[in-house]
Amino acid sequence: MKPRLSYDEQVDLLAQRGLLVDDGEECRDFLSKVNYYRLSGYFRYWQRDPAGGDNRFLRGSSFKVIRDLYVAEQHLKALCERVLWSVEILLRTRFAHSYAERIGAYGTFNIGKGFTRPLEEGGKRVEEYALRDLDRSKEAFVAHYRENLTAGDPYDQMPIWAAVEAFSFGTLSRLIEASGQSGVLEAMADDMKIARSALASQVRSFVYLRNRIAHHARLWNHSVLDAPKVMPNISRRAKKAHRPFDDRSIYKILVALDGVCTNSKLRANWLEEEIEPFLSEHPLLATGVATPRKYGHMSLTDLLGNNVSL
Repeated sequence: MKPRLSYDEQVDLLAQRGLLVDDGEECRDFLSKVNYYRLSGYFRYWQRDPAGGDNRFLRGSSFKVIRDLYVAEQHLKALCERVLWSVEILLRTRFAHSYAERIGAYGTFNIGKGFTRPLEEGGKRVEEYALRDLDRSKEAFVAHYRENLTAGDPYDQMPIWAAVEAFSFGTLSRLIEASGQSGVLEAMADDMKIARSALASQVRSFVYLRNRIAHHARLWNHSVLDAPKVMPNISRRAKKAHRPFDDRSIYKILVALDGVCTNSKLRANWLEEEIEPFLSEHPLLATGVATPRKYGHMSLTDLLGNNVSL
């Protein structure tokens, strides 16, 4: 078992392993605010062979570089979070409007009308996620329907435009995806000027990004598990105008977010005017966000700059 280390001992350990620490007090202060274990996910990129037990740092590795990378990533998360809030509210609004118009406003979502059933054997019906969220909700407007029940389903009389405000973002994503055969997803895509074949996957990726941000997970050098579908012409345009990016990069989600923001008039040119200038100021962050790499597979020039040395 590893021993507990004080903050001063943590600083000493980093220095013993070869990390350049210009200001020990500043390093100690940072480690007292950001858990060493959290930072270890970043440290590994500068270490010789962490998987093999060699935690020595490459010569030229600097605590300042790693700290600045971490701080810049937190700012990028804040930039993303602001537009994700707006996009989530937009999706709730458009889903409720399209569903009420095409399927029904009352007594329909709670019995699964308009939703396709999951293909996996024994899988939950999609409306079960919606009902679970409503049952768990402590919002007064939801409790009103539960407490005033005289007979039957308490949500029979709840309009979809009220219910949708109590659904988690993940549940909303499931409902949108399950509406592919009812015309609801199609109507949303048309209203938002997004390819019908791409909308469901883009919404899933927005949930994925929002959850990583909410749980303080790393975006830098993270390979996305649920990548959005972006039409080839949009992808080519983004790569030509800004930078190349991998299919499973966080950057691809940002391209999809930018499309929704622009087409829905939430925030025009968000990627060009807000994200790109920031990434240009932080090239190490930009590299890991656009072209994620595993430990040991990232360019030493990117990691060490002009101090490349083993």
